[in-house]
Formats: sequence, C-alpha cells, structure tokens
Amino acid sequence: MKKRITETLLGLLAFVCCLPMMAQQHPEWQSQYAIGLNKLAPHSYVWPYKNAGDVRNGNYEDSPYYMSLNGKWKFHWVKNPDNRPKDFYKPSFYDGSWAEINVPGNWERQGYGTAIYVNETYEFDDKMFHFKKNPPLVPYEENEVGSYRRTFSIPASWKDRRVVICCEGVISFYYIWVNGHLLGYNQGSKTPAEWDITDKLQEGENTVALEVYRWSAGSYLECQDMWRLSGIERDVYLYSTPKQYISDYKVISSLDKKEYKEGIFGLEATVEGPSASASSLSYRLEDAAGRTVLRGEQPIKSRGLSNFIAFEEQRIPDVKPWSAEHPNLYTLVLELKNPDGEVSELTGCMVGFRTSEIKDGRFCINGVPVLVKGTNRHEHSQLGRTVSKELMEEDIKLMKQHNINTVRNSHYPTHPYWYQLCDRYGLYMIDEANVESHGMGYGAASLAKDSTWLPAHMDRIQRMYERSKNHPAIVIWSLGNEAGNGINFERTYDWMKSIEQSRPVQYERAEQNYNTDIYCRMYRGVDVLRAYARQTEPKVYRPFIMTEYLHTMGNSGGGLKEYMDVFESEPIVQGGCIWDWVDQSFREIDENGKWYWSYGGDYGPEGVPSFGNFCCNGLVNAAREPHPHLIEVKKNYQYIKSALTDRRNLSLKVKNWYDFTNLNAYTLHWQVVGDNGTVIKEGTHKIDCAPHATADFALGRIKLPSNIREAYLNLSWTPDTPQPFIGTDFEVAYDQFVLPAGKNFHTQVSKPEGEVKWDIDRQTGALRSYMYNGKEMLASPVVLSLYRPVTDNDNRERTGGARAWKKAGLDNLVQRATFVESSAKGGKAKVELLNAEGRKVGTADFLYTLRKNGTLEVKTTFVPDTAVITSLARVGLAFEMPDTYNQVSYLGRGEHETYADRNRSGRIGIYHTDAERMFHYYVRPQATGNRTDVRWVNLTDEAGNGLTFRSDKHFQFSVIPFTDMNVDKATHINELKRTGVVTVHLDAEQSGVGTATCGPGVLPQYLVPVQKHTFEFMIRPLAKLEFKL
Repeated sequence: MKKRITETLLGLLAFVCCLPMMAQQHPEWQSQYAIGLNKLAPHSYVWPYKNAGDVRNGNYEDSPYYMSLNGKWKFHWVKNPDNRPKDFYKPSFYDGSWAEINVPGNWERQGYGTAIYVNETYEFDDKMFHFKKNPPLVPYEENEVGSYRRTFSIPASWKDRRVVICCEGVISFYYIWVNGHLLGYNQGSKTPAEWDITDKLQEGENTVALEVYRWSAGSYLECQDMWRLSGIERDVYLYSTPKQYISDYKVISSLDKKEYKEGIFGLEATVEGPSASASSLSYRLEDAAGRTVLRGEQPIKSRGLSNFIAFEEQRIPDVKPWSAEHPNLYTLVLELKNPDGEVSELTGCMVGFRTSEIKDGRFCINGVPVLVKGTNRHEHSQLGRTVSKELMEEDIKLMKQHNINTVRNSHYPTHPYWYQLCDRYGLYMIDEANVESHGMGYGAASLAKDSTWLPAHMDRIQRMYERSKNHPAIVIWSLGNEAGNGINFERTYDWMKSIEQSRPVQYERAEQNYNTDIYCRMYRGVDVLRAYARQTEPKVYRPFIMTEYLHTMGNSGGGLKEYMDVFESEPIVQGGCIWDWVDQSFREIDENGKWYWSYGGDYGPEGVPSFGNFCCNGLVNAAREPHPHLIEVKKNYQYIKSALTDRRNLSLKVKNWYDFTNLNAYTLHWQVVGDNGTVIKEGTHKIDCAPHATADFALGRIKLPSNIREAYLNLSWTPDTPQPFIGTDFEVAYDQFVLPAGKNFHTQVSKPEGEVKWDIDRQTGALRSYMYNGKEMLASPVVLSLYRPVTDNDNRERTGGARAWKKAGLDNLVQRATFVESSAKGGKAKVELLNAEGRKVGTADFLYTLRKNGTLEVKTTFVPDTAVITSLARVGLAFEMPDTYNQVSYLGRGEHETYADRNRSGRIGIYHTDAERMFHYYVRPQATGNRTDVRWVNLTDEAGNGLTFRSDKHFQFSVIPFTDMNVDKATHINELKRTGVVTVHLDAEQSGVGTATCGPGVLPQYLVPVQKHTFEFMIRPLAKLEFKL
C-alpha cells in the first residue's frame, strides 16, 4: 500500500508540474492535466463510527464525528463565467439576495439552465453553443457557473482534532474554499474528493463555497448515455479524526482455492499523523451474531507521519462464504488506541469471504461457474442523478424479487450506499470507472490513444478502486465504457492487474485484445455468441459476458428466451447485463394540468441537442414501477426450471440453476386447473436437488373431466424461510404445461334471447353494423388490420419494421369492395386494399355466416402484393366499440401484456381486466396491451352485456382506450385523448417486439410471414346472465 500511495503522489506531482504552463493559456477547467489540486490521496472509506453495531448497520451518519452539509445552500447562477461573482467565496460577501438550492441535486432540475439528453455525442459540440469539439477545450462564453455557499459550525467535541471535508460528487469541475482559503479544485464527478481543512477552521461560524462549472476538460471523459446535468449531485459532509488517524486499509477476505471452504483473512492499514505517545492498531472480526472470530493488535512503531501495518494472514475453518444467493457478512472493527487502551478512533466495514476468478476459461464465484443474470443501472430520480437511500432500497428490492443477480454500475462509480446494499442483500457488482469518451469515436481521434490523457484516465480508475476495494459485492472491475482502445486502457489495465489479485478486470472496447479478462462485447446476437463458443482462432480462454444486451426501450425485450437458451447450453457464454434498469425520464405537468414523462428535447429552445427518448430503456419507469418486460426477465432468469416428460403420469424433470442452494430450501406448489377455471387437483412437493443438478419426480396420473378441452399444470416455487424482500409466500419460479382433455368438447351455446342484426358496407365490404336487441355494438367497421402503432423498436428495424410498413402504406389502408353480396344468413365481399396513394397492396375476401345461435362467423383470406408489402406488423381484424364496453375477460396468457417473442412469463388462465389496465404507459406512446395464445375473449359493459369473440385457432388480441391513430401520433402520454371508444384488435398473427433500438431486431421465427393468410373469428352477443366461456 505504501508503494501504491507513493506512486500515486509522484504521479500527481508530475501532473501538477504541467499546470503553470497550461494556466498561461487557459483556466484549469480547460486542461486535461488539471484533475485535482490538494486533494487527499484516494482511500477506502474511513468513516467514524460509535460502535461495532453501527459498523454492522453502516450508520456512520450517526457518529458524533460526522456532519452532513446537505440541505439548503445559497446559490447564484450565470450563463457566462465572466459574469460570475468572483469574490463570493469570502466570508464577508453578502449573499442575502441569493436564492437557495437543494444540495444534493442537479441545478437543471431546480430551475436553472437546460437539461440536455444526448447519447454518444458531446452536447456542447453543437451550433447552439457555437462550438466544435476540440479536447481539452469546451465552450467558454456558454459555460454556466453555479456558485454555492453555506455556513457551518464545528462542535466543541471536535476541538484539537483533524477535520476533513468530502464532496462525493460534483459535476463537472469546481473550486472549493473554506473561510476564504482556496482548498483546491477537482475534475472527475463520480468519486469523492477530500481536503483536510483543520487549519482553515475558526471558532463559531465557518463558510464553505464551491464554484461549479458545467463543462470542463473532464466532460470529454463523461460522455455517457445520460442526461447532461450539472452541480452538486451527491452528499457533502465533514468528518473528524484524531490527529493520528487511520488513513486507509485493505481487507483480504478470500477462500482457499482447493475446497473453497476455508476463509483467508488479511489486513493492511496505513496510520498517519503525529502522536505524542505510543499507540496501537487493533482489529476484530465478528460474525453475524456479534461473536469475535478473529482479532489482532500491533503497536505503531513510529510516531512519524505515516505507518504501514500488515497483519499476519489468518485462516478461518468452515467460514460462511459470501455470494449473491447467501450474502454472509462479517463485521470488521478497526480501533486506534492510546497507551491506556482507550479507543481514539473506530472505523471498519462489512467483510464477505468469496473468490472471483476466471477458472478454466469460465467466470467463477467461490469456484463455481455462475451465470450473470444482470442489468445496467444508471443513477436517476426526479432530482436528476441524485438518488435517495429509499429509492436505492427500492431498486435492490425489485432486482432481488425479479431474479437479477448482477448489477453493472453504468457508467461510473455510484453512491456509496448502493455498495452497502449490494453487500448486504447480495448482488454481484461490476464497478465501472467514470470514463467514456464516446463522442471522440474509436479511431485515431480516440482519447484512449492520446497519452496526454493518461493521467486523467488513471486518476479515475485508481480512485474507483481505492474507494471501493473492500466491498465483497464487487466481483469485476470495468475500466470504462465506449471510449475506444489504446495505450491509456492498456496502462490502466496493467496498473489494475498489478494491484488487484482477487477480481477480473474487463473493458468492452478491448474486444479480444490482451487488456480485458472477459470478452464482453455488447448487443451481440445469439449467432455471434454461439460462434464465439466454437471459435478456435484465436483460442478462446475468456468467458463471454455481455456488458449490455436486450435493449429494453419502450415495448421491448423480445428474444430473451433465445439468449437464455445459449447461456444455459454454452458453458463459456455466461450471460450479460440488460440495458437498462430505469427510464431516465422526468415527470412533468403540462399547461392543462396533465402529467407526462419527459425526455430529450423537451427542455430548452428549439434545436437543442437531443437523442429524443433514447434515454428511456428501463425495466422499470422512473417511479420504479415495473414495465411488462421486467416480468419476462424474472421468468427467464429464474433458477428453477422444469420440463414435463410424461403427460399421462405428470412426470417432470427439474433443473436447479442455483449455484449454492439446494432445492430442498423451496416448496413446490402444483395445481391442475381446467380451462373453465376449476381446480381439478392440487398439492405440494419437496425435492432434494443439489445446485446445477437435475431431479426427476412424478405427481401421478390425474383423470381430467370430460367437460373441458384442456387443463393446465401450474408449478410454483416458494422459499421455506423468509429472505430479504422475499417472504415464504413469494413465488420465485414457475412453469406451466398444457394438458389436452376433451378435444371434441364444445361449450353449448344457446340462442340469444334478442335479435341480432348485422350489415355489410357495400363500399368497403366491411362489417359496419352489429346490433343486438336494437343496440349498436360497433363504433366503427370491422376491417383488415396490417399495421400497429409503431414501437421504439419498430422504428429501428433494419429490415422491415415501421419504415417498410409506412412505405407500403399499411398505416393508412382503405378497403375498396369489388364484389359484395349478403342475405339474412350471410354474405361475401371481395376487396382491394389501397394505400393513401391509391396503390393496391393486396386483396382480401370476407365470408360472413350467421348461425342460429346468433354467432356471426367472419372468415378472412388476405393475399398481399409482395412487390409492395415486404413486412407486416400483424394480420387480423380491427374495430372500435363504445367505451361502455370496457370490461375484458379472456382465456389466454396473462395477466400482463405478452408478444410472440416475449410471452414465457404469461400463464394461460382466465383473467378479468379492463381497457385502461390493458394499456401500458410507455414514455412514448406505442403499441401495447397485446395478449397471446388466447382461446376466447369477452368484451362487456359493467352489467355483463357485450360481445364474445372466439376462433378456431389460438389468437392474439388487445383492447385499449385510445384510437390507434392517436397512439401512433402522440409523442408523450399527455397527448392521448379518450374519444368515447375502445379500440379492439383480433389478430391471427402479430410480430414480436425484438430489441432493434440497439441490438437484434425481431427474430425470423417471430415475424409475420408475407404470404396468404386465412383466419376466422366468431362474434356472438353476450348477456349478463350468461356463463362466460
């Protein structure tokens, strides 16, 4: 550790030497060398604690030697740095006319400046700012400056002690003063910067001031896919230590590499500062019950300024290892003592014993190959990138409940509380350095290849490592994201490998070059994954774990099953992290009082740089409400998977995908349910099945009744003992199997009491009227539908998709009848399908047959003109009904929306919902609400009167409270308008949703074939007393 700190300090001195020459031409914030002035060397958190219990609970904020400076600060903001109040840092400066601002919190979310969202470009590289990228320079006249001030008083108990001020995160560059004295400056917004302010303090009131610049040279390394925001966005606080203090420590908490059962404990610490008398450093390691497992003490031999202490390595037999499944933690308490044995300082952290390594080409935790079932997580809230503890707790709760085991901190080190949560509750973490120069590209201009930027790269990576090195949750380090590859990433990789022996180091842009331990390319298709698994040249020696995949923008997440099939069949392909966790949108209110989710381009003048809603790719929305695709993730990521091997005897094979948990910790609840909703038989079952093993068992033969067509075997697994966020009644995994019954059974349909009247439009051949007892049930004709309101993915399909649909004119089709005949018992119609230009895109035949029981059968044959139509969104019927018929019951997959490539999570059953609940509010309105594998659907009013729809084949349907045109044209949800109708789609087929916004589009097997289609739907009136089948 001594050597590492010395190297860091020497490096910093070399950097600082360059500053005078640079400063002659430009201010520090325009220099890539100006990474900091007078900052303390990076180190592990050495927060003061009152006792071991507070260490265990992470309650450093309760220490009498900790003081938060969060809250209201005086604030002044200017657009041009020349107009900033230059003397504001002086205690005598009058700030009575200044406004107040919340700290932490980005100033753009508090009424100042413009929040800008762009993805891979620099927002200031735009005509709006009269500037073209030119590193390290950023715009001058347009560079906003926020001036912050507040006062504080030091407690009497802090007298004659050392005091440190810490700024956890300020973007982009800032100078800091205390009582008018310049402490220094910092560039690098996602790791803490600290200054020793002991000799700057005075009795009574003290003044701290920060001058924050929106952009700096550091902005070139912070080109992440996120809102570009400014200001103090994380905590600011003081803490106090004795004059002699623990400045850093490193914990070794590993396992033996043979049996992975014996714990290996080591501890290195640095004590700094003068002492008038002899002192000692002691540690004790406590288990979860507070019992001391290990202890040690060493005298501090030198009374000088720095003492490096290394405790002898210790072994712990049968230690309880840490993993995401079983996050067993021990409490390390470090105490600095005076000659009388009195504790002058107490600090520490939680310790988890685990290994993280590449073993035989596979990523292993505690010697076991694991699948990375991950997600990427940006910090986001209504305040910008300031995230409360409560919101972080909600994040980890939802992740654990949905079988996510890994989080990648994208693309920067996050708030320290997030690390505590991941340690405590069990999430594998990929901690990533705050380095992304995406806007410079990956070629010759890449900053990765410019060695003048090496100090900045190195500083960010070293500070990430030193801050968080003791967290067991961190199992992989990442050098950055989308910043090209070159000498700077080679040298930072070399440094990490020299200092870090307990975790792999990865970098996505290194691809298969030497400077990554994991091949981690993003957004590769399943064919690429399989090709890598079979690659012979160069020889594969690294696992493939995608840093990003399954881009879940809008209605998305299709094809996860195919990814999981590869992850579970190719040993060297070990999963990845879905992009991403939370929509980066803000909830706003329009002038009419209607709320909506905002995105890029919604703030500032016309022409503001923007990547639109590309920031909204979450598994949850900004309020942490799950999107439907999160349910699909839970299903695919589940650790217990079953297969039905014998339908007659209900024999099953179960695979235990847990890495460290036997299935005897769970109970299987099984149920056989008829398609009429009746439970035929149910029970529970216990299974002993080791991790990664399979087991066979049988539930026994069950006679199915004759009055059903099919039944459903439902399997549900719950834990026997409660876990954090997961009670004993919480379902962690489930499967369903269809059991055929009376194939020839048909529900008897009685003749309706009232009269059915119907009519065909002679101009279009469409069913334009369906009346029952004199009441019109339709609000618009029943027409052929080939289009859907485009999803975000539809807009980015490389072949087919929205461009192909609109080019063919499928979004504005007209039916022109060439032949129509009808009678009381039925009719026929032949139509041409014309687009808005009047071009024929295909033909359709409609055959209408009215049965005695009031059922109207509508058989449709559609033939596309393949010279015009190259892609189809759907093939089915569409119409509108009065919105009084908004009650929906159906037998199909539910209860959430499903699509052809995203329906494993939907269980077949009878569901009752309504049009409003079927509509999911994505940030940008788009196709939603679909249900797959549907047997029948009823659409009624609250009294139970309406229509029922069936088909001779399983079909898809949706009912939403808006028109398709309204959904398709709306850019935000406040533009959706209810017009007194619900829109109904009955589809023979509909395209999957894919992930084309970034990654593979809809896979071929989930596309609608461009060919002749014939399908049939039966429509019948439904009275309120009729049994709904």
